[in-house]
Amino acid sequence: MMDISPDLKVTQPTVTLVSNTFIKIENYLSIITYDTNLIKIKTKVKTIKITGDKLLLKYIETEEIGIKGLIYSLEYVD
Repeated sequence: MMDISPDLKVTQPTVTLVSNTFIKIENYLSIITYDTNLIKIKTKVKTIKITGDKLLLKYIETEEIGIKGLIYSLEYVD
């Protein structure tokens, strides 16, 4: 496997929303709040607030997290 130059690596949070049922967040720091209706994720830039119904953590990796459920809103908060 090739090493990627540090200059080319993305360090900003990347949010991918698939319909209103799945969200992937890359380059996150920690989980602040976890409930079936509210999840808050801390990133290097801001906190991401996800509200919805039946939210659950589908997977957690070192630099990526996947959230599944019915997503009502996605906000960046301080």
